[in-house]
Amino acid sequence: MKLSRRQFNQGISALAVAAAYSRESFGFVENGLSLGLNTWSLRALSQEEAIPVIIQAMKQASLHDCQILFTHVEPAKFNPVFPDGIFSPPKLSPTAQQLEEQKATAAALTKWRLSVPMSYFGNIRSTFEKQGLRIKSYSVRLGTSEAEIDRQFLMAKALGADSIATRLPSTLTSMTAAAADKHRMIVGIQFSDVNDLKEQLAASQYFRMDPDIGDLTKAKIDALQFVQTNYSSMYAFDLKDAMPGGPSVPFGEGASHMKEVLQFLKKKQASITAYVDCDYAGTGRSPEEVEKCASYARGIIG
Repeated sequence: MKLSRRQFNQGISALAVAAAYSRESFGFVENGLSLGLNTWSLRALSQEEAIPVIIQAMKQASLHDCQILFTHVEPAKFNPVFPDGIFSPPKLSPTAQQLEEQKATAAALTKWRLSVPMSYFGNIRSTFEKQGLRIKSYSVRLGTSEAEIDRQFLMAKALGADSIATRLPSTLTSMTAAAADKHRMIVGIQFSDVNDLKEQLAASQYFRMDPDIGDLTKAKIDALQFVQTNYSSMYAFDLKDAMPGGPSVPFGEGASHMKEVLQFLKKKQASITAYVDCDYAGTGRSPEEVEKCASYARGIIG
């Protein structure tokens, strides 16, 4: 059957409306504040078990986008899981044997990164896309060579990500800036020292801030004031609640000014993704906790 131009245009319009509805139902907004999932919220899951649970959590919470953690992508033999949500230094100095084992593991990971086919990451991307979901950002622990960092950008692209999130050591700033410029990809810098961050941001036009308002609060920095001052340099941020100088807490029970931060960014129509990052006690592998946190945030921004 041949369609008239009017019927064809009506069909296209209907598809556009359906696509828009689908995106809205997942809290997906191209121009403005949007919600996503930082899979750190499910940090206790190893790579072998993570992907189906992440997808389940995103669908339950109606979150279209995620920032996927490297431990949910790289083979489990190379990475620990983090059930307590804390990167803590070892209490005892490693033995000579443990140091050798760490070096061997690091060397094996580098070899894997430099040789793994990009189809490995493409298959992960496809798994999400078949469910109507998107990996928007790849949270990485950077390698130490130009070749390894370049491959990590290629991995992010193969996953479908438009950005990388990372803690950027000053020694790797120049190499990472060169890779960001080459691939024209945003790097969201997670940070502890604001002064160091400002210097790093100048290294590439693709560098942005990626603050964690919970971690700012733990450091006794006013998260609302920080966001109000710096939002134009942000591409994303972690949505977490916490107590000043204390632990993470359930959303709405801390001092991170979550409500005020979200309302401010919504009013500014800032094109920023707020990644739900629940790492308070009892989280780590629970889609139900993710859903609870996402529901709280969505109730604020509408």
